[in-house]
Amino acid sequence: MRRLPVGVLRRGTFAAFALSVCIATGCTGASQNVAVARSISPIVTPRPTASTRATPTPHASPDPSSAISVDPIHASWTKAIGAAIDGRDVSVAVGLDNRIVYTHLGEEPRVLASNEKLLTSMTALDLLGPSFRYRTSAASDERPRAGVLHGDLWLVGSGDPTLTPSDLAALAQRLRSSGLQRVTGRVRGDMSAFDRGWWAPGWLPGISRHYVTRPTALRLDGADSSPEPEATAVFAASLRAAGIEIDGATSVGATPADVQTLAAVDSPPMAELLIEQNHESNNLYAELADKALGAAEGDEGSTAAGARVIQRWASRDGSDSTVRDGSGLSDQDRTSANGMITMLLSARRTAWFGSLYRSLPAGGEGTLSSRLAGVPVRAKTGTLFIRPASTLSGYVRTQAHTLVAFSVLTHDLPESIALAIEDGIVRTLAASSIR
Repeated sequence: MRRLPVGVLRRGTFAAFALSVCIATGCTGASQNVAVARSISPIVTPRPTASTRATPTPHASPDPSSAISVDPIHASWTKAIGAAIDGRDVSVAVGLDNRIVYTHLGEEPRVLASNEKLLTSMTALDLLGPSFRYRTSAASDERPRAGVLHGDLWLVGSGDPTLTPSDLAALAQRLRSSGLQRVTGRVRGDMSAFDRGWWAPGWLPGISRHYVTRPTALRLDGADSSPEPEATAVFAASLRAAGIEIDGATSVGATPADVQTLAAVDSPPMAELLIEQNHESNNLYAELADKALGAAEGDEGSTAAGARVIQRWASRDGSDSTVRDGSGLSDQDRTSANGMITMLLSARRTAWFGSLYRSLPAGGEGTLSSRLAGVPVRAKTGTLFIRPASTLSGYVRTQAHTLVAFSVLTHDLPESIALAIEDGIVRTLAASSIR
């Protein structure tokens, strides 16, 4: 099986889809695709192409809720960061082990832009797990008898952003291999797993939707205007191509409560999906993860429900965050630099830290492709242009080989100045001897 690098578009029915403009460098990724294999037994799932740079091992502490203290130190590198800030209204925090060792306006809530994806990623890894997979299934309210399904066959999605026509063809073939020969009813696409909401507080009317397609539970990779009918029509065609006779037409609706799964295809694991989400700052992946979190926690699969889950998760870690969506398109998403560091330091003591770390682009990669090349950094960018905000948070290794967490949250600054401050702080930390 061919393996494509992260961020490269796979070609399929809807592969021509692309966003023509970008409101957020580091907030909107041009690709809505992840180039990793899904789980369709017996196919072996390959690893995605990601940076080969070493992943730090988690700290040994078994308690990820240990309190993070504010314990500033004074050193030449702190003076250099102060000079880079130069009195501007910028929030900066630096953390090491269980301490915040530098903070400037660190308690001020700031617009996150795509740094919100860090919160979404950490919540998803903690609550859903790195191995979580979205499942797309074929289901019915009764089992086939003698190769005939008497009734409707449902196509049920759960938020997979990578689903392709080839995957639906594999799903159809699995049904055929199980003995299914005929469906007397219709092929129907489910519309009930997530709501069809396409908005969050703080999204700019008429603008934000241009930077994320409708986050529905059932959709084909690259689909846009009518994702559920499009996926259902492709599935029906795949069934016929597999030799399964379909008596009825295609339609969409809500699945009955008692449907049974006949066959299924799974997405790549969450750990691999987050590589695409955070390397390319893919809004669709983040908004689907947000809805999946809402659904998994027993609430509806909506943007608002998922945002509540993320906000509760952040508060458990001691971060007073305001969360409106999963992607950071909302200019109401707020976290302080100290709060971000608290979460990043706590993440280091979890079993899923390696997955989080690998999901972040290194210098010269992804949304950092033109920045910080050769610097030992892994970080999430974030930029909103209409209401200016620029952010950069993640991890950088010092000259003493110590991995420190950092967060730089700026607003109302020209982009060139904001990026110079962010990159200057990262380079200062990388050149320091913090232990």
